[in-house]
Amino acid sequence: MALQFIFGSSGSGKSHSLYKKIIEEAAKHPERNYIVLVPEQFSMQTVMEETGGNQKIVLDDEGKNLILRKIAGDYEDELTILRGNLKRQGYISEVKSVISEFAQYDIREEQIDAMMEQAGVGTSLYYKLSDLKKVYQGFYAYLEENYITREEILDLLCERVPKSAILKDSVLALDGFTGFTPVQNRLLAE
Repeated sequence: MALQFIFGSSGSGKSHSLYKKIIEEAAKHPERNYIVLVPEQFSMQTVMEETGGNQKIVLDDEGKNLILRKIAGDYEDELTILRGNLKRQGYISEVKSVISEFAQYDIREEQIDAMMEQAGVGTSLYYKLSDLKKVYQGFYAYLEENYITREEILDLLCERVPKSAILKDSVLALDGFTGFTPVQNRLLAE
C-alpha cells in the first residue's frame, strides 16, 4: 500500500473510509500488521514494550509542576524575571507549558542561546529566556535518572523504531492529525 491521502471536510466520512480500507487490506493480507495511529495514542506504548520498555517513570502534568516548583525554588536567587512571579497562581503551570513546547518543537539550549543573543542583553526577553534556560536545565538534570516526560517518549521511540519487528513491513495509517511537531515528523521518518 503506497502513501495515500484522504481529504474531505469535517464529517464527510474520511475516518470511515480509512478504517474500511484498512479492514479490506487486512483481510487480503493477514500476514501483515496494520496500525492506525490517532493523536491521543501517539506514544506507541506497544513498540516501547517490544523493544525493551522504559524503566523511567513517565511524569504527568502535576508531577512536572511539583518538580518545576522545587527547581524554581532552588534557583530562585539566580532568577531575574521569573523570581518575582513564582508565587503567582498558575505561573509554574505556564513555565511547564513553555518547557513542554520546547521539547515538542525540539528547541534545545543552543536555540535558546541564539534567541537570547538575538533579543540582546538587557532586554526583558533576554532575561526571561535566561531564567527559562536555567529552570529547563535544572528540570532535565533532576529527571535524568528516574523520570521521563511524555514529550521525551517520542525521542526515545525514534531510537527504538528500527528495532521493532511489529513495525517492520507494517502498514501505518494516521487518522485525526491536523499537523505534526518536529519530533513527531522525525518519528514518522523513522
